[in-house]
Amino acid sequence: MILRAFAAAAVIVLLALAWLALNGETRGPAVPATATVSSQTPGYSARDAVLIETGPDGVPMYTLHAAQIRELPASRVALLNQIDMQFREADGQQWNGRADTARVIDEAARVDLKGNVALSGLLPGNAQPVRITTERLSVDTHAAIVGTRDEVTIDWVGGQLHARGIVARLRDQRIRLQSQVHGHYAP
Repeated sequence: MILRAFAAAAVIVLLALAWLALNGETRGPAVPATATVSSQTPGYSARDAVLIETGPDGVPMYTLHAAQIRELPASRVALLNQIDMQFREADGQQWNGRADTARVIDEAARVDLKGNVALSGLLPGNAQPVRITTERLSVDTHAAIVGTRDEVTIDWVGGQLHARGIVARLRDQRIRLQSQVHGHYAP
């Protein structure tokens, strides 16, 4: 009887050793896995997203509405589609913009709008809004400066201007057209 118990214990030990030999560590100690982040790996993404930055008074400085947003973490750039944007000047004047796509750079300090860009708001001395259209427009959200080197059209009641390039300092209520300025005004 003791011999049978000893033989059964020996068989169990041999089976356990065989199992460990087949399933145990044969390549050395475990090495922690490292994740690599490619420039195309989204950091975050969302649909029907709204980004809002508020000023010291708690009132929104700008609001971005996007049908889709995704961040590329290696570059810290967010890509947005179907953009509606509102931002306000220090005096409370609100400007509205739209574009097909946008790149939000440097934690939203700069927003580069692209494709069917339209921006509208009030200029000093005008009760009617002015509309600025172009294919590309960069917006410095902190300094409230918008600009482009592309062709731009400015429409307002009774007039229209065409130019290549614009720099609009919205807080100072100044617009500077860069070159090739043509237009008409009907009083």
